[in-house]
Amino acid sequence: MMQAKKTLSTLGVLKALSLLAVVGMLLAVPPAHAQNVASQKAYFGSGVLEILNPSGGVVLSGYMKTSSVGDLLIGYSMECALWTSTSTTATRGGAKSTSTARAAVNVTVYVDGVQAEPGQVVYCDRQQTVSLQFSSLTVEVTDAITLDLFLKTKNANHFNFYRNNVGSGVHYVEVKVDSIVSSDPNAPADPGTRAVAGKRSLVIEEYNNP
Repeated sequence: MMQAKKTLSTLGVLKALSLLAVVGMLLAVPPAHAQNVASQKAYFGSGVLEILNPSGGVVLSGYMKTSSVGDLLIGYSMECALWTSTSTTATRGGAKSTSTARAAVNVTVYVDGVQAEPGQVVYCDRQQTVSLQFSSLTVEVTDAITLDLFLKTKNANHFNFYRNNVGSGVHYVEVKVDSIVSSDPNAPADPGTRAVAGKRSLVIEEYNNP
């Protein structure tokens, strides 16, 4: 009887180990819906994290496989927000005074490190210039006047980029976004002048241009 119990116990342990091994193999297998780079016909990627005053970093990227005669058509969409703040002070009877602020967001797409056509594209750009002249000679309460102006806008834009004759194989596409921020030194720091890259999406397709 003791020998029979030991045999049954050993069989139970072996069955448990076999079951754990099968579960481990199932966990190691990738999901059936995962798509291999070599088989995909198009690529889509997106991002929602806002980037303040982008400085040329990669914001989205993806891989695409092409045939021997393949070209790449790359579509990039992005929200773009601009803040411009100016402050202008004019003295009574003095000359005209001017203040300027500028904010812009530019996009460049690269395929395997080579810039795609048509090169850098402006997605949004605003220069705010305000001039003020205090010409009244009848005001006695003060001898100067100050004008503060703040503008904030947000819109979404799309542009298609193109890279031909990339050859067969898997290619790496990256989107780099940079900004131009030129602040008026006399304007308040808050809210200030800013450029923001918002929600964005990237679509890559193989395209044979006739």
